[in-house]
Amino acid sequence: MNQSSNFTLSAPTPEQELVLQAAFLPRKAAITAWHKWLEAVDIEDHDPESYHLFPFVYRNLADSQLEIPEIVRLKGVYKRRWYENKIVFAKLIAILTKFQEAGIKSIILKDAALTTYYSPDNGCRYLFGLDILVSPADATSAISLLKQMGWKPKSRISDSLLSVYQGLGFQDDSQYPLTLQWHVFPSFFQEGADDEFWQGAITTKIGDISTSVLEPTAQLLSLCLQVCAWEPILPIRWLTDARIILNRYGTDIDWHRLIQLGQKYQLILPLTLMMNQLVQVFPDSVPPEILAQLAQLKVSQFELIEYQMKTRRNSFLFNPLFLRYFQYLRAVGNRNLAFKLFGFPKYLQYVWELEHIWELPYQVIVRGMRRMRHQSSR
Repeated sequence: MNQSSNFTLSAPTPEQELVLQAAFLPRKAAITAWHKWLEAVDIEDHDPESYHLFPFVYRNLADSQLEIPEIVRLKGVYKRRWYENKIVFAKLIAILTKFQEAGIKSIILKDAALTTYYSPDNGCRYLFGLDILVSPADATSAISLLKQMGWKPKSRISDSLLSVYQGLGFQDDSQYPLTLQWHVFPSFFQEGADDEFWQGAITTKIGDISTSVLEPTAQLLSLCLQVCAWEPILPIRWLTDARIILNRYGTDIDWHRLIQLGQKYQLILPLTLMMNQLVQVFPDSVPPEILAQLAQLKVSQFELIEYQMKTRRNSFLFNPLFLRYFQYLRAVGNRNLAFKLFGFPKYLQYVWELEHIWELPYQVIVRGMRRMRHQSSR
């Protein structure tokens, strides 16, 4: 029996649910949801997350000005979003052009994929950051190219450590974030781990530059990483993204493969939580037999403990250490012999590039204090 019923997620507010419905339901139901939202909320005093959905509401109800006088205002938000995204896409096109010239194949992930391929058009979804996947073999070259283009890495990873990392964060002079990944999920770091995602990727274009996106089933699964993230992500965001995928490519979702991938990557708990919350807002989103199958699946002890650690907000001081530990456990659980051989202390010594293992306690304290100072300065 699935233990997900013992766990709860923060949920969108009733008012946010109405905006979600106005953005994605068929016209008649969407108009009703919008009017209910106006009754509950002062349009001059809305929350930022609801504002991010206004372009979707505009695209969904653009021909309903008689029923929705606010459509002109929503169009203004949509046009502004389109312009802001155009600036970000210029950054992305520049990167992909350099990668293409260097023979580096790419898959755009998360925001960029959802905005360019899955959304109705480029003016709807807000781009919180850029995420690009390259193969592990191309990671060093891609990092070097990004540095040459002025993107600054947020941390240092030596070439010898790339095999135990999922990716590396960057930002440009405007502080805009970019994550370069060489693995889709934070486990299965061995060679060929992401072959099925590369083989199933869908070719698309941004401007005149060819790139790829994950196919719909993998794209939907990737949202699970946001459901139970170490840094909390508001549920209205991944509910929006799930509905974006299902609205346009719902018939392409292989629901049984989705569950199989969830089991393979130990994501059954977040997948179940996401599906259950999705049907609370959009009852027709998930086939009933899939919900029933998820409810019967046993969640691994590993997933349960990982979820508890992620949601224990008073442990921020040691969260990076817990993150490292669960990365280690995910890799060991998937028979990565390179990790099994040296155990967690040796793993820390390796990824922190320490000469002696006895330096570990000192490094744990120093890194914890550094995080505490950073947290207090926010």
